[in-house]
Amino acid sequence: MDRLILFLVILGSYLPNGGSVVTDECIVSDLEACDVCSCLNGGKEVGCENVNLTALPANIPKQVVILNLKNNRVACVPRDYFMNLSKLQKLDISNNNLTASFLLPKNVKEFIASNNMIEHVEDFFKFCDNMTSADLGANPVRSISTKELEICPNVNELSLEGLLLEKLNRDTLVAFPGLNRLRMVRMPALSEIDADAFTPFCENLRRLWLYGCKELTNLPGPLLKNCSNLSVLDISETSITSLDPELFASPLLGAISLNWDHISDLSKETFSFLGSIKSLEMSTMGLVNIPSDIFVNTSLGYLLDLAGNNLETIPPDLFSSNPSGHDLQLLVLSGNRLTAISPGTFRKLYLLKELYLDGNTISQLPQGMLTGTELQSLYIFHNNIDRLSDSLFDQPPENNTLTTIFAQSNPISELSTTFLSGIVDGGNVVMSCDNVTVRQSVQKVSVECVPEDFLMGINTTSVGLRDSLSMRGFVCHFKKESFFGYYSCMACSVGTYGVPGYCVKCPKGGFYQDEVGQYSRQGYENGCKHCNAGNYVPFEGGSSPLDCKVCPDGTDRERNASYRACFCVDNYFRRDRFNSCELCPPIGANCSGEALRIRRGYYWNWAFSDIDRYRNFVENLATRNDSYDRSASSFGQPLPWIHTCPEPLTCENNDDILGSCKEGYTGWMCASCDDGFFAILGFCRQCPDVLVFVVEIAVILLIVLFLMIYVVFVHRRQSGQSGRSIVDVALARGKIVLGFYQVMGEFWGSISAIYWQEVFQNVAYLINIIQLDISAVLVKPSCFFPFLGFNPYVEFIIGVATPPTIIIACGLCLLVIEMKATLKSYYRRTPIDPARKCLANKILTLMSLGLFVTYPSTCNVIFALFKPACVVFPIDENKAKNVTLLRPDYSINCSTATHLSFETAAYACSFYVLAFPGILLCLLLKFSRGTAECPVWLRFLSENYRPGFWFWEIIELVRKVSQTLIIVVYGWDSTLSVIVTLAIAVIFLMLHASFTPMKDRFEHYLQLASLWAIFLNMLVAAVPATNDEDPTDVTNVIGVLLVFLNLVVLGIALGKPLMLMVKALVSIKILKEATSLIRRRWLEHRSSELQINVECSDVYGPSTSTPLLNAQ
Repeated sequence: MDRLILFLVILGSYLPNGGSVVTDECIVSDLEACDVCSCLNGGKEVGCENVNLTALPANIPKQVVILNLKNNRVACVPRDYFMNLSKLQKLDISNNNLTASFLLPKNVKEFIASNNMIEHVEDFFKFCDNMTSADLGANPVRSISTKELEICPNVNELSLEGLLLEKLNRDTLVAFPGLNRLRMVRMPALSEIDADAFTPFCENLRRLWLYGCKELTNLPGPLLKNCSNLSVLDISETSITSLDPELFASPLLGAISLNWDHISDLSKETFSFLGSIKSLEMSTMGLVNIPSDIFVNTSLGYLLDLAGNNLETIPPDLFSSNPSGHDLQLLVLSGNRLTAISPGTFRKLYLLKELYLDGNTISQLPQGMLTGTELQSLYIFHNNIDRLSDSLFDQPPENNTLTTIFAQSNPISELSTTFLSGIVDGGNVVMSCDNVTVRQSVQKVSVECVPEDFLMGINTTSVGLRDSLSMRGFVCHFKKESFFGYYSCMACSVGTYGVPGYCVKCPKGGFYQDEVGQYSRQGYENGCKHCNAGNYVPFEGGSSPLDCKVCPDGTDRERNASYRACFCVDNYFRRDRFNSCELCPPIGANCSGEALRIRRGYYWNWAFSDIDRYRNFVENLATRNDSYDRSASSFGQPLPWIHTCPEPLTCENNDDILGSCKEGYTGWMCASCDDGFFAILGFCRQCPDVLVFVVEIAVILLIVLFLMIYVVFVHRRQSGQSGRSIVDVALARGKIVLGFYQVMGEFWGSISAIYWQEVFQNVAYLINIIQLDISAVLVKPSCFFPFLGFNPYVEFIIGVATPPTIIIACGLCLLVIEMKATLKSYYRRTPIDPARKCLANKILTLMSLGLFVTYPSTCNVIFALFKPACVVFPIDENKAKNVTLLRPDYSINCSTATHLSFETAAYACSFYVLAFPGILLCLLLKFSRGTAECPVWLRFLSENYRPGFWFWEIIELVRKVSQTLIIVVYGWDSTLSVIVTLAIAVIFLMLHASFTPMKDRFEHYLQLASLWAIFLNMLVAAVPATNDEDPTDVTNVIGVLLVFLNLVVLGIALGKPLMLMVKALVSIKILKEATSLIRRRWLEHRSSELQINVECSDVYGPSTSTPLLNAQ
């Protein structure tokens, strides 16, 4: 029982009355509604707006009638969350983060869900019998499924503002037959409306707003055919270029707005179906003319707005062609290109009260221009009128009604009493008086002299005129006095221009505005004037030509400044949109588009500068209009230092702001290999498949095994013969080839003069094997075993551990052999087996060969950690930030404690660099005196040299180590390195050619060829290409030449043996000989001691007691 109670308590915490509720994956807050919201009128009004809710509150009063949840961060609503609020009539959940619709109780009348992220709205209308209005604006709704919609007969007002619908057809809104007000404004994707799209509700439709649908290019004529009650039609700010007269066939149509459309040509038929119209707005349409008979069948009512077009004339009979006349009271012709007005143009406008002719280029007002009208206010400011001399009325003054004239910003030089006689007593004239002397008139008219920056105000009760003024440099606000209200419109001040609803400062750059009440006209970027070419205003709100300053250094002063301090000249860049331009750095930079970018083959690092901020700045520079981001108009941080990449083609820089490496490369200057790639001689190769790698290793091992069998086979055939054995020859020539590739391997890995082509890279792995660089040979296995990842630290450990490992291993072998022989002699009571001496010599030979072969690579890993191998790289252009990296591996920072420890260890281990050749030299010197025979394990060092040159192999070791020392420590980019390595190559080439130390002619020429190849390699890489040469062609030629030079040495060394091997293979005898050899070796192992001793002497040819140095 207790467990049941506990279960029920836990379950209760998940119900709506306790804790949090998880419903349909939506979380409901455990906060009580009336704790976080205002609950008024006994819970009938609940206000939860602007309380930063992320989830709906719990326990909303069930008696709520009005629920306001707008301006929060609610992301989701459980589908049936509101269904228990049966008395709810108004729900506002606008401006949240909703992504899905939900069910509404059937009594909801007014529903607002605008400014969310809802994509489907069908659930809102499942129970909509009583709903009267719905606002779904500013949601990413792309379609409305009519199959899931219920009929909503009472919805009379629907707002779809900002929805992403692309097309409207008959079925789209079929669920709303009672619509009379439909707002489909600023729908960015709407491009097509079918002719029958409004048929389901057309008879009830009274007001239709379609303004701001800029993808809409056409409205079919029958669209509004049956909309007999339509009174307001607004299709402003669309891309419609022509009008079907049938659109205006509704008999009750009283207000039409076509502002900011692209209808530049009208005809007599345009309004042929329109009997009368109270308000017709056609401002800023780009009209260049208007037919005189366009209103022959249409009677104009209260307002006609033609402002902001390109009209040069008004037909004299425009308003007299209609036999029924017009009741026009407000006529707006502002902002056109009118130069003159015909005297009788307005004669038939008997009820005209206000006439706006401002913003044109009219030079004179004709006599009697206002005769027949009841004009009260005349607006003629911002024209070229120089004389106000003739009366505007032909009738007696006592019949005039004109009370106010606004004539400022005109070059008026004459103001006559005749003109003033057309104004009623107590009237007012506002004008600029700079060029005229004002006398008091008999009619007691007040003349108010105002400056050029006079801010004029206009009061009106007309919504149409308010809209017109709002688009013509005025800002209008509604004011209420007593029981009546009106709109107070104030002109934008100098330094600003008007956009609908507010005034905007002229932007920084080549703009200013020294007149009031200016606005942006269609086809113009803003409502400001332009500074002269090569001048700009360094602040917002330039109000005079004197505010324009000369553009700073590095800019093109032959062009208009636009939205910057003039454009940069070619090969200049800028850090501030409104400051000077700087000369592009000569190396590695691309300054197109006024921004500094990195070129291919170069590298920079953004560790100490904000790359995102610079990217925004560069992208912002490309914006050439007023939409640029003010917060990203400058970059105040230092730019990175530009470095030349060691291998230019690895720095692809497809992203020329951040910089980017070629595939497979990463790290500082793109010098390291990315995951899935391995390094060979300075470039990165993609890791092969495991199967391919295994096959490669198997083939290499088979080749090595075959070569060993071949050498043993030939050696056995030469047994007992006089002269040099094949072992002597192989070791002598192997030393030459090995020495060549050990030098060239380091050289190839250091030079950046060329980038190896794919076909040449394929040879590199084999060359690494020829070098016998243990760490390099193990690079490819690291593809499959990441723990084998190599860097100079690991290579150092392997390198310095290799000699003692070889010595210890061989020492242990010798100890085992000695112990085995001693034990065998002890237990068998026989003398110690002399065969151990032969075996010991072989082990000592392997040890000396191992040390000799690995000596250069061991030296290289030691040299790689010397302090001069660390390079200081500046990171920023001011060199305030620097990084010290190790040249052999730029991923290693030389400033760390780890590196300092390894550097100390490298210097400590450098004794081996001197000790090894020193010990060899001492041993060779000892046996050169003739007091003792040279042991077989040392003979390979001097066997191939002529008597008297027993020391020459030590000189060769010095040559190899000195050349690689310079290359490893100082790199090939150093001038000192180039000079010294070339000098060493020349010196040793001359020494070898002069002394000819080798006794074998072929080996002499092989060594000579290797020295020549080293010299030519370095010479070719040291000579740069001229500017008029194609870099790609030069790279290819150099690559071919260097590969040829390096392979020719190997070809010379292996040419003759390969021919003999092929000949032997063809005869198939080698296989038979190998089989018999294996059998004979087994029998020889059991042969007598004398035979064993003979074999020991046969390893390096016939035994001889001739000392290393003969009498000369």
